[in-house]
Amino acid sequence: MSEQEKPKSFMQELDLWSEANVIEPLLRPSQHAEEWESTIEQVKKAIRAKALESYRNGQAAGPRAFKRPQKGGR
Repeated sequence: MSEQEKPKSFMQELDLWSEANVIEPLLRPSQHAEEWESTIEQVKKAIRAKALESYRNGQAAGPRAFKRPQKGGR
């Protein structure tokens, strides 16, 4: 299986998302304060949307099963 065929981990996907939605917009050259304010608002909105998506995914997954430690296993 090639690198392109392998599914990406959550953290790899998050890195790609961060590059596209946070880092790249902040690195774009801007000459006016109004443009910076707009870019910052867009980045904040993208972060809030990603956090909400993650929260909803966690809610949909439901609670984790709790595993009790085994007794006497020293």
